[in-house]
Amino acid sequence: MFTLAQIEVAHSKIDSGKNFPEFARKIRELGVLTFETFVEDGSTIYKGNDDSQVTSAQQYAPLLIFGIVNPTKFLADLRNHQQGNTDFFQFCKDCADSGIFKWVVDLEAKTCTYYDPAGIAVFEEKIPG
Repeated sequence: MFTLAQIEVAHSKIDSGKNFPEFARKIRELGVLTFETFVEDGSTIYKGNDDSQVTSAQQYAPLLIFGIVNPTKFLADLRNHQQGNTDFFQFCKDCADSGIFKWVVDLEAKTCTYYDPAGIAVFEEKIPG
């Protein structure tokens, strides 16, 4: 069973989206199978086997999620983040500005899917590695 402290140690070693595949690999080794991050406040629910789960606290003051999804802006911001040009908070602000409500990572399928507030998938990508 993993702990929030173990996940936070792994998370503290990433400074941008460029390091995300390594973070995903490390928490998968801890037993995390999926996690869901909410753009509004940066909180995340980490889930493992046997219904085990831990939830991180709110990371910042709530952001307003723009009501109209802008996939083109979102993809440009995502690529910028993946190149290491933005930190977590800036990426979340960019997501909010593009109408992204949350993302769900499936560490077994190695996918990350971004959703709008209605629960409609906006974009899904494979996690490298």
